[in-house]
Amino acid sequence: MHTRKEGAIKVIKGLEAVISDFTEYKWKVTKDELIGAIRKEFVTRELFEERVNTLKVELEGKIDKLNQKLNFMIILMIIALTLMNPVMAEVIKGFLK
Repeated sequence: MHTRKEGAIKVIKGLEAVISDFTEYKWKVTKDELIGAIRKEFVTRELFEERVNTLKVELEGKIDKLNQKLNFMIILMIIALTLMNPVMAEVIKGFLK
């Protein structure tokens, strides 16, 4: 009877060792998966920031071009309104004679 008890203890210790090894393995796999996901997130964030900065530069360039066009149109409108003014038309007529 003493041998059965020893056998049972060996089986239990074996099961404990297997469970412990599996738990350690599962923890390592889970930890590696978490670290991988975090690293992927940081890479994705860096890529996102790079794309945002690229778009920012492009948009600033487009805004500058539109600003130049708007300034040119304002100047043209001022010239057109000045030339359409009857007083200015008489002044210009006087210069052309």
